[in-house]
Order: sequence, then structure tokens, then C-alpha cells
Amino acid sequence: MKYIKSILLAFLLLPVSALAFDADNGKPVFYTEAFSKDIHSLQCENFSHSPYYPIIELGSSQFITLKFDDFSPDIKTYAYRIVHCNASWQADELSESQYIDGFTGSYLSDYETSQNTFFTYTHFELRFPNDEATPSISGNYVIIVYDNEYPDVPVITARFMVVQSVVSVQCKATAQTDIDVNGKHQQLAVTVDYPEYNINQPSTELKVVVQQNRRLDNQVVLDAPTFYERHTVNYKLNKDLIFEAGNEFRTLDISARYVLDRDVKSIDFFKPYYHVTLYPSAIRAKKQYESWRTVNGRYVINMQSAYNPDIEGDYLFTHFTLPMELPYLDGKVYILSQATGYRFDRYSVMNYNYETNEYEAVLLLKQGGYNYMYVYVPNHSDVGSLAEVEGEFWQTGNEYAAFVYYRPFGSLYDMLIGYGVTFFK
Repeated sequence: MKYIKSILLAFLLLPVSALAFDADNGKPVFYTEAFSKDIHSLQCENFSHSPYYPIIELGSSQFITLKFDDFSPDIKTYAYRIVHCNASWQADELSESQYIDGFTGSYLSDYETSQNTFFTYTHFELRFPNDEATPSISGNYVIIVYDNEYPDVPVITARFMVVQSVVSVQCKATAQTDIDVNGKHQQLAVTVDYPEYNINQPSTELKVVVQQNRRLDNQVVLDAPTFYERHTVNYKLNKDLIFEAGNEFRTLDISARYVLDRDVKSIDFFKPYYHVTLYPSAIRAKKQYESWRTVNGRYVINMQSAYNPDIEGDYLFTHFTLPMELPYLDGKVYILSQATGYRFDRYSVMNYNYETNEYEAVLLLKQGGYNYMYVYVPNHSDVGSLAEVEGEFWQTGNEYAAFVYYRPFGSLYDMLIGYGVTFFK
């Protein structure tokens, strides 16, 4: 009975959401997300780079790959269109001919049906650029996927970026912050050099977006540099660039059904599906820091001994538990991971069980390797904290990325003119 209830709960919590709207101008803000309960394992990345991001160089041979699984009983005819966005991921005023060479949309013709799996699905992939379309300018882009019968109803939106690297971006992370030294935080410094590029008013024409481990809740948008010299702007000694150090991501390997990962208690078949039960997770806030290699929140689809994990990998109901004597009354606990879209919603939330005194969640995950953490989000806030459950350790190997947008006076769009990635070591 417990697992029957878990199946029903997992399906009820599948990621169905609506576009978020900006409070200032009422335009929707696009994210990488699915709007149908039938869509799973949505990824949009440049898999040729490590670490991978959904970003390609303008005019290069690089491409991003959009991939997802569809649980619909019939193979859907999906189409897509591409929209150019501003630095805030809202559609700008450009016409399609101003940002695409070729056709802005077509059909998703690359798909295969799953093989020898208990969950039956159709795996779709789309590469961009392709023979039908190529981006002609830099900036933020969104792929909108829709059922061909309902072109005004998005099934998927997926972010990606096109960069024209005309500036050099250096990032440096340190534990010697403006509020503590080798304590609970890390501070980033960003320098943008443009010796051969003309930026007339860097204080008003540049916008720098900084992310820690690709998280969206605590990302920082810098509109003005701390100081600048000739052909160089610096974002240093800025308290907005102080981040919780947090802890290393927890890891989970479910690439095999018969070999148990260290955190997997059991893998059982309860007809008609498999269930993974994890050992209860320890609260790490009061433990000593432990270092291990992670991919900072990402996940990789993989199945041991499979020729093609994308269509041979099965889905497993994965049960997470976090023992806690009493629940939080002033906030909620969520699972933070690329697998949950780095979002705090009904799909990633954990529910408190008063009978067992633990938080519980069930995620339907495809076979592979996953990174995740437990994040506490106070009520009436959209920014999470790792301090409550995971702890804060200055040694944590966090990943930081800075994206530099440029919009000169009179321009119709935000150019992406450079980016940099660094790791705290």
C-alpha cells in the first residue's frame, strides 16, 4: 500500500507549471521546463563542453541538443519555434528574420521508442543549429515545443545562449570574503577586459549575470561595475557577490538495477514498476566537511551495459527520506538538482510524515547518475538556503559562471559578448 500511494503521489507531483511573469512589464519569463505530465528527463545542453552549459559560440560548428522523453501512449507530432530574448529571458521586439538565418521553426523528426523498459516512452532529440536554421546574432534564445495540433499551447520551453566572445571574462572565487574569512561564505570577483572592443558607457550598457552551480534562486544581476579603467571593468568587493558556501552535492547512481550504490538501500520490483529506496539522508549541517568529486547538481542518463541509454534506460520511482524530529513551521524543504529544474515547486518539495518523523519525496528518475541537495526555503521567499540541512563550509568546490550582456544606446536587443566559468578550489 505504501508504494501504491507513492506512485499516485509521484504522478500528482509531476512538473506541470505556467510561465512566470515579470512584475514590471507583464511579459512572461522563460525557463527550461515542461508543461505536460508526460514529459520527463528534459535537457538542453552543449554536451561537447565540460562542464556543459546550454551555450554555443556564434558562427561555430557547436550545437545544443534538446532531448526529452514523452510518456504519451501515441507518438505525438511535435513542432518547435525559436524566440530571441533579452537578458531577463523575456521575448524581445526583434522579428524572426533579425535573429535567424533560415526557418525559425520546424518539426521534431528525430525520435525513437523505448526498448525493453517497463515505462514505455518516446525519446525526442533536436539539434540546433541545423540544416534548417542558424542563429545570426548573439544573446538569449528559447526553444518552444508544442503539439502540432495546438501551436499556441507550449509543451516545453528550453533556454539556450549564443555568445559572440569579443570580451575576456575572468572569475575568481575566494573564501576571504567581506563578512568572514574561511568561514561560511565564498565571494566572487569578475573582471571584463575589452582591449579591442568599443564599449562607450560600461556603467549603463553592460549587465553581468552571475550564477552559483547554475542555480536560479540566488543568481545575481550586476548593472554597474565597482570600478573601471580603460578597456577593463571590475566587479570586485561587491557584497552582492557573496554566496553561501554550502556543501558538496550528494550523489546517486541508479545506472544498474542489480548493483546498489552506497546510498541505495534496495531496488525492488512492485508490479508494474521498479522502486529505489535510499537510506535515510543524514543532516550534514553539524558534521565535518567531506570532499568528493561531483558535477555540481547535474545529472547524466546512463545505463550499465546499454548500447543506447537514451532509449534503453528505464524509469524508477526513487524514494528520498530526511529524518527530522520536528518539521519546519516557517519554511519548506526541497530537493535541489538539475533533475528538478533547480526550482522550488510541488515537484521538488518534500512532505513531512508525522508518523515516521521524516521528510519524504518520490521522484520518477531515469537510470543514470544524479547530484542533489536538500535546500530550506523560508515562507514568502524564493531564495533557498543550504545552511539548515547541508551546512556551510568554505572548502566546498562550488562552480561559478558570469555572463556578460551588452546593450549599447539605440540597440534593439541584448548581446551576449562573453562568459567565464570558474571553480572554488
